[in-house]
Amino acid sequence: MNKQAVSLTRKEVSLAVARLMPQILRGVQLDFFVKRGVTQTQFLVLAALRAFTRCSMGRLARSLHVALPTATGIVGRLVRAGYVRREPHPEDRRQVLVELTPKAQAFFHDFEQVVRHRWEEVLISLAPVELAAFHGVISKLRRHLEGGG
Repeated sequence: MNKQAVSLTRKEVSLAVARLMPQILRGVQLDFFVKRGVTQTQFLVLAALRAFTRCSMGRLARSLHVALPTATGIVGRLVRAGYVRREPHPEDRRQVLVELTPKAQAFFHDFEQVVRHRWEEVLISLAPVELAAFHGVISKLRRHLEGGG
């Protein structure tokens, strides 16, 4: 292991990752969203719903740190666009549950493909041994983020 690798801090590495992400998504994100009529704010709502699978409007608003009327407005636009469906809670009709539609699932599939292609362009600069090491690190981070270790 080289001396620089030993002296790197988590803060330095996280800053390098933070600086890399805009370059990875440059050009991909904006064009992708514009073609589908989805704003970045709406994307954040869709991503939250994807993580929850199905949730109440109140939980969604709290997770996004926005007021319920704000979340309701954003969700309303996503419903009209066909990305989200609303339905009353089966046990408490005063509550509204929201979930992604098949159109939203297809949106995320397409987004992952676009991002994957961008990563392929970037990863071409790595040697096979570096690529294997990077894959190991990414896999470990994903397991950690998913709560599996």
